[in-house]
Amino acid sequence: MFVQPVNASELLQLIAKLKNGKAPGFDQIGPGLVKEISPVICEPLLYILNLSLSMGIVPDQLKIAKIIPFYKKGDHSM
Repeated sequence: MFVQPVNASELLQLIAKLKNGKAPGFDQIGPGLVKEISPVICEPLLYILNLSLSMGIVPDQLKIAKIIPFYKKGDHSM
């Protein structure tokens, strides 16, 4: 499977759409900080992302997800 490389404008648009209230990842870097420093990190991040896409290799730390069930209504038992 081939994925088109990402360009700088696409990456900056995606970063701008990040929601500030979301929790940081394993690196403890929140979306607000990523937005603030996006002009500085855009080119290095772009290189890493496109290299990952072209080689088909994703770092193990990016494969980790922490899922916490949040019940709003109804039966809470499973």
